[in-house]
Amino acid sequence: MDNLKYYNMGRAVPQEAQKPFSNGRFSGTDINPMWRIKMLTEMFGPAGIGWYVDNVVERSEEHGDTTISIVTLNLYVKVDGEWSKPIYGTGGNTILRKGVASDEGYKMAYTDALSVACKALGIGADIWFANDKTKYTAGNDTAEAKAAPAAKKEPVAPPPGSPEYETPKAKEPEKFECLRCGKVLKPISRKDGSKVSVRQWAGFTEKHYGQCLCYSCTNQAYPDWTQHADELT
Repeated sequence: MDNLKYYNMGRAVPQEAQKPFSNGRFSGTDINPMWRIKMLTEMFGPAGIGWYVDNVVERSEEHGDTTISIVTLNLYVKVDGEWSKPIYGTGGNTILRKGVASDEGYKMAYTDALSVACKALGIGADIWFANDKTKYTAGNDTAEAKAAPAAKKEPVAPPPGSPEYETPKAKEPEKFECLRCGKVLKPISRKDGSKVSVRQWAGFTEKHYGQCLCYSCTNQAYPDWTQHADELT
């Protein structure tokens, strides 16, 4: 058996299943949870037949004015008619912060725990190990690499003011999507004419509610968010 068979089947994440995120403390790439379900089904079969989750345990921990939901589980997959040993996964999310509760804390913690178990199978591995090599990206000690011609030097850009100089294009603004309605966040205008930037609002909702939310969804789910409005000045 090829030990990397399933690892290589699930390692590459299509661009449409990736989404950059930033919560003010760190940034990275989120993987669409349904893509993981699709890969488990593609690799092993339908849920409950080719793979299943068992021994799901939910608990909470209090840290000051914050309560965190923690979920642990075991993932099982069937290979050649035999069920695997348990593949452990653990995840967490905020369910209460400064008196404001989230009804999605345990659901998101479960999704997080399943992603950890899937990681052990190599699902989404290229996100976590971007510099890993495959048989298509051989190391420098191979004959092909030794025989490869030297890389060409990049041409030097013409200086500003010269006829060949091209004004660099403006960098596209960073996009943040609401995890409830899927809409792209937009700057929020204040009464005095100033604006709350998209990054600032995304960091604000992530801090207090554990997820990126648009202005409308925040108003609907957490109408008392204004008690923290001074943080946006």
